[in-house]
Amino acid sequence: MTVQSASFNTLPEALVASCRGLFSGSTINFVILSTVACLLAPLSFYLYRYRSNIKEKVKEIEEGIGLVRIVRNKDAAKKKNRVVCMELDPNFVKAHSDWKMMSFGEYLSQLEPADPDNAFNQIFLQKELNILIGKFMLDNMGRTYGAALLPLIGAGSVAAAIAKISSTISKFMAKSILDDKGGGIEGEEDNSNEEKTVSDAMSFDLSLMELISFVNLHQKVNTIDVTKTSTPLNRLRLGENLDGDLAYDLDDGSFPTNFDLDNDFINYVTMMEERIFEKEGKYDPNDRSFPPSVPINERLLPGLHLGKGDLQYTHTKREGIEHRLLCVLLNKLCHNYHKLASQQVTKVEDCFKVICNGQTCTFPEELIQALIDCGHTVEVCPRVILSNFGMQLCVKEDDGSFTYIPTTLIMRTGIERSADGKPVYFCSPHGGLDLNIKGPLIGCTGTRPCWIQFYVSIGGLTCFHPDEDQDAPWAAKTSLADIYPHDDAIRAIRMCAIVSVVLSRIATELKLPFGGYGVLGMCNDSATLIDFALRGETMSYPLLSTGRFLIHIVSYLSKLKDEFMALRGKTLDDGKLDLVVFDTTSLIKSTSTLPSDLHISPSTLIDTSARYESSYALSVFQCIADAKDILREMANVARKHLQE
Repeated sequence: MTVQSASFNTLPEALVASCRGLFSGSTINFVILSTVACLLAPLSFYLYRYRSNIKEKVKEIEEGIGLVRIVRNKDAAKKKNRVVCMELDPNFVKAHSDWKMMSFGEYLSQLEPADPDNAFNQIFLQKELNILIGKFMLDNMGRTYGAALLPLIGAGSVAAAIAKISSTISKFMAKSILDDKGGGIEGEEDNSNEEKTVSDAMSFDLSLMELISFVNLHQKVNTIDVTKTSTPLNRLRLGENLDGDLAYDLDDGSFPTNFDLDNDFINYVTMMEERIFEKEGKYDPNDRSFPPSVPINERLLPGLHLGKGDLQYTHTKREGIEHRLLCVLLNKLCHNYHKLASQQVTKVEDCFKVICNGQTCTFPEELIQALIDCGHTVEVCPRVILSNFGMQLCVKEDDGSFTYIPTTLIMRTGIERSADGKPVYFCSPHGGLDLNIKGPLIGCTGTRPCWIQFYVSIGGLTCFHPDEDQDAPWAAKTSLADIYPHDDAIRAIRMCAIVSVVLSRIATELKLPFGGYGVLGMCNDSATLIDFALRGETMSYPLLSTGRFLIHIVSYLSKLKDEFMALRGKTLDDGKLDLVVFDTTSLIKSTSTLPSDLHISPSTLIDTSARYESSYALSVFQCIADAKDILREMANVARKHLQE
């Protein structure tokens, strides 16, 4: 049987049909009919009005949404409002006047509704921006930064946390776009004769302590399944994080256990180029371009693109492949320390080895020394750059060129100036121990040396990584120390191997998510352990290792030291063991006394200010310049009190 529901249009006919018999009956029936009609008349009237209003509203909304369009007005003189958002330091802009760049706030200041009289601008612009920004942040942060740092109890919390952030940003953006068209600014009186300012740090409302608390909680409730995921120790054995047919070592026994740098290096580079061409269908060894930038939403954010525009990599694709292979070799040599210490092998001859210039290298510092011996220059020192975790923005102009919008992730340090409560912000950095190598075998094909860097990555592996990046002034590196002298450079490479083994062991045995990234420290921390052990000081900021996991690191370093000492007279000669034990002891001491930026006290403000000043020597954003001024002021006050 088919059941049909009457629409609003057929309702009166149904009522008439059902009551038709009442007209032919008695007076009582007529009275009943009259009563029913009186009762149903208001209901019928409101049903008709409701249906009519719904139709009108739907039509109005559909037409209104189609009209919510934003245009870009580059004539700043006609704008009444000024948006302060991720503002660039004027000194930085002046020093690089040959570059086309603007702040995100400057871009927002140029936006206005195409139809200022459309009443739906206020309603729908914020809602659409909220959805747009939420998707953008989930796509770009949920997989990387958000996945590692924000979730409390799983993916749902990532979405909730980012949704809150995107809602705040969308309100800010909608307000800044609509302000001089009648939107108004909350808390400010309307005065068309005065310039209006919409100001928002565009920062994550998290302090360093809150950030690491989230990371630690995430570690407690989210652990990896080692039956499904390759462990950090296993990835260190293979030499890199990459899986699949584009990995150098496919773990099928085909990768040589004695790698001849003179012959095998070029062969494996060529083999990787062929694999890439076969998989992607194209490959240009001299290409330095990034993937094409894509528009975010032309209707709401005209001209704004996600990507790096016409920027170039610092190195060619072929150089990147070469750098990656060198990192694989160094990381495999790092793993030898674990194999020997844990007695997976009992003879050095059973370890992976690299032959360079006739020298057989079992450990990474030996390979670096062999490269120096055959004419390579090697520079080692800790360096840092600003990071935006891939959220690079640019504006495509009418002539097809790009104006660049430097971006970063801004968070609170937890320090505030007492006089006015102004917080000190920091921009998310990326730091590591840099190795620049140039010579007849490595770094010989381009104008720049081979760039690799040691750090713990968000991908979950503490090791050497390729370090080519965008060739732009806001991505310039800042050195945190002078270039290490030769002996310190060799020691630093040996310490890299020790740290990679220890952090990989901890992440594997404690089943830490992301290979321990975050809980064992960020990229800065892994390199700072080594710099602090070598020089007895560090200029790195921020340092985020927690006491809980610093204790684990010290314990694992002590255990590794005991394992090394047990090899005396068995596997390694005494001279080599003395060097390894001495450097492990130095790392134990540096880890035990490493500064922390999670707990700030008046007595540490002086050191914090100095490290912040050094790490952010390049003031790309105005918030960095402001933070340095505040910290200098507070450090001077602290210095005065401590000297009294």
